[in-house]
Amino acid sequence: MRYQSPLKPSPAWAALAASFMAPWDKPDHEMCRGRDDAQVISYPGGSSMSYASRVTLPLLCLTTLLACGRTPESADPYALSVLNETAGAPATPFEPGPIPADQTRVRVSFIGDVPNLPSIGVRSVFLCSTTCTATGVSGGVLAGDDGTGRGKLFSDVTLPPSRIDRIIVQPDPAAGQPVAFRTLRLAQPITLQAGERQEIFLSLSTVRPGDASSLEVTYLGTAPLPPTAGSVVAYRPDRAMAWPAGSPMGLAMAAGSLKEAQLFGMELIDTGGIVPRVAVWPALKTQDPMTVTLKVNRDRIAKGLTAADYKVQLADKTTPAVTMNGDTLTFQAKDLSGAQVYTDRSVIETSSGERIALPGKTLNAASISAQDTSACKNSLTARRAEYEQYFADGTDAIRIFDCENVAPYVHIVLIDRSNRGRTVDLPVTPSVDYPGKYVLRPITSHGTGAVVAINGFTWDGDKGTYMGTGYGTPLGTLITAGTARKKTSTTEAILGFQMQPADRSKGTSAEFFVGASTSLNFGTHNYNVIGSTTSVIRNGACNPNLDTTSVNRWSAVGIGLNRMALVSSTSSGTSSPRDLCSVFEGLGYLSGAIRLDGGPSAAMAWLGQHINPLTGSDYYAFGNARNILNALVWK
Repeated sequence: MRYQSPLKPSPAWAALAASFMAPWDKPDHEMCRGRDDAQVISYPGGSSMSYASRVTLPLLCLTTLLACGRTPESADPYALSVLNETAGAPATPFEPGPIPADQTRVRVSFIGDVPNLPSIGVRSVFLCSTTCTATGVSGGVLAGDDGTGRGKLFSDVTLPPSRIDRIIVQPDPAAGQPVAFRTLRLAQPITLQAGERQEIFLSLSTVRPGDASSLEVTYLGTAPLPPTAGSVVAYRPDRAMAWPAGSPMGLAMAAGSLKEAQLFGMELIDTGGIVPRVAVWPALKTQDPMTVTLKVNRDRIAKGLTAADYKVQLADKTTPAVTMNGDTLTFQAKDLSGAQVYTDRSVIETSSGERIALPGKTLNAASISAQDTSACKNSLTARRAEYEQYFADGTDAIRIFDCENVAPYVHIVLIDRSNRGRTVDLPVTPSVDYPGKYVLRPITSHGTGAVVAINGFTWDGDKGTYMGTGYGTPLGTLITAGTARKKTSTTEAILGFQMQPADRSKGTSAEFFVGASTSLNFGTHNYNVIGSTTSVIRNGACNPNLDTTSVNRWSAVGIGLNRMALVSSTSSGTSSPRDLCSVFEGLGYLSGAIRLDGGPSAAMAWLGQHINPLTGSDYYAFGNARNILNALVWK
């Protein structure tokens, strides 16, 4: 047989090669797209085909297969190209900490439609917009329905903001049973917002009822959640759901309680009460009552009371029936937002952590109109002598519970400024990178080591969300430890404090000022100075110009009788600035009081615990607490 150069194939070979390559003349390599069928190619010339042709033809076939993303042995049946999709760069795993301001935190979970499903093998879950982004690491996923609504987390990543309209679960037979490989097209795209957290749940079910050998994945739902939400639950209307019994919180919902499937986040927040505060987002308002169980911390029940002395108050100020079984408190409600446990008895807590019920009942919160502050004021007036006795016995700070469940719905801490063991501080953290600006921090950070901390006045700068580190500059007069941070020329109400002697030979003197700070002489009360645009108490009485219509969350601080009162709205409590007068009038602290920042900034930490964490839309935007520029602390 005569040798023939591979550079000059025989006429028969050239004709075959031209026929084989003809499909590549079509646009977009149509031969590769969706072709699972094999082409049968006959060798020209039978056994007389040249040696070079016999070598070159397989090489050409191999080149063609590789160009199509295939191998000569077998094509990958789970390649994205099979679904006519392309993959971009994989997602970045989420690192614990703040969500980057230019990214979205995305968590993908699986939940079984029935119990006892086998473990499935998942190579990746692709979230698709213009291209598809791989999330997660290949592995087995065991996601049966255990009745709690909990899913099995597969991936926790960060992605740039985008609109997701397709989801693809890529099987991995080596890691578990494969599922149907297909594109899930979303009727409502998922919008990923910068700096936020998005939960996605995928439902795992059998293709044929009762046959676990054939499984498929469908899209269940999505929800944006607050950054601090710990547990994520999927409610499905076709079945009942019960959060695990024996945990600090139990939640049972009947089938049909909601019309559509709903993802929601739950968080139990320790605010120092006998039960934790329940935070739920999005807010649940069900057609049938939910059954809630909470574990009672008996060590926190006020001395002189039992668990039976406590009640539950809902957002609409109603009090559902409560049952106690051992250490478990149970009640039912259709709306959990604003639910809190309280007692009608008058309770105080000292700076040493001793919680005491004062003699006699004080008020019936359920019988008082929403904005009637008289019950709060009258109770404070009636208890003045008892508060003073605790100060006389050496207590330097007292928390009062009487006005937390009646208007103006505030936490109150009284401070004996004549006590020499502690003093006032206005902590700030100057920015190293941005001179003249200050780092925004949560109230518990400002209050490290303090008996009590309350937010300061407002600032200009970042909003104080959970996205990275924020900075700001004070808008009101602020002098901390003798250093002027800000002095304005606008009319203000100001509290100034003397520097306590190094030997602590006396307490902390304070004085109230009104006027332009640049023209005021603070005298010796210039060591710690905090200003506001609004006075609550001035000239020994309630400021007659106070707004009575701007209902919001507020904080305030006032002085009188060598004492000081810190006041901050409860988590779900709101009031007008005028309503705050009732606290200082009831206490008789009439030397002067100023309103501090309000809304999501209103915050108080007592004995190291944040006692009024955020709820509702503020909880979604900021988490449990907004980062603030400064605080007033007693330490």
